[in-house]
Amino acid sequence: MDCPRCNRSGSVVKKGFFPQSKIPGGKSQRFRCRACRLWFSQTRGTLNERQKRPELHQPIFSLLVSGVSQRRAARLCGTTQVTVARKLVRLSHFANIVQDQRLAASKGSVSVAVFDEMETFEHTKCKPVAIAVAVEEKTRLIISAKVASMPAKGHLAKISRRRYGNRKDDRKLALGLALTHIAQVAAQDLTVKSDQCPRYPALVSAYLPGAAHKTFKGRRGCVVGQGELKAGGWDPLFALNHTCAMIRDNIKCLSRRTWCTTKRVDRLQCRLDLYVCAHNTLIEMKLHGKHRRRRGIADGAGDEQGGWPLQHLALAA
Repeated sequence: MDCPRCNRSGSVVKKGFFPQSKIPGGKSQRFRCRACRLWFSQTRGTLNERQKRPELHQPIFSLLVSGVSQRRAARLCGTTQVTVARKLVRLSHFANIVQDQRLAASKGSVSVAVFDEMETFEHTKCKPVAIAVAVEEKTRLIISAKVASMPAKGHLAKISRRRYGNRKDDRKLALGLALTHIAQVAAQDLTVKSDQCPRYPALVSAYLPGAAHKTFKGRRGCVVGQGELKAGGWDPLFALNHTCAMIRDNIKCLSRRTWCTTKRVDRLQCRLDLYVCAHNTLIEMKLHGKHRRRRGIADGAGDEQGGWPLQHLALAA
């Protein structure tokens, strides 16, 4: 083992244990570097470092990406809302690390990507928020999901300016980040699909100069409560619209007709980071599951969690 401070190999020795009643085994191995005299445990740099209740990571992660609010998650886990909020920030940090590793491993593998924006609000409809979402068309893996504030439109614009002043428009920045993530995994013959928003062609030519940009006319959603799913036959943007509908269904504050609203934009970004990690992990498990069934191995073999896997977050650092 190398020292996390001086990175010297061969200078780390075992020095007893730290009592950890909530960790399986009841104790955590303690180490000491003979070169820089640093004391640290086996949880250093992992999800459980300096955590009094690491057993709450799995249930909180599962609940927050399954359509449960933070308040109800705290009640179901027998803890406080402050603990859930802190766990949310910590889990999202490791989820970002996992997503960055996934994008680095998928370099040059995406030939068709679809992107668009969702709209929601924070605290009140006079404070709208845009979410730039980019999806791989074939597998529906989420490439990016970034939150940006935006000014109110229509009849609420005047009311919003009177109550809250001029609101900053960060939609261009969020779309730029989404297109940058597409560029990280783009193949040489990349095709980008979107609706006919007049802001998109200039951004695509700036961030993806060699990509072919195809636009399609947007359509209204289904009447029977399916969110972004469209009525009227084949939808060329189905991969994105279906993913957006899943995001709204699995993140409580984004659901249609709900009283659970977003209070902070940065916390909404944390919820999205968690869902992107869970969504992509389950899709990869299904893809590998098909491969296992061809070989005669049972689907889900070796998965002891039985739900949303969290092992990759523990090993992210």
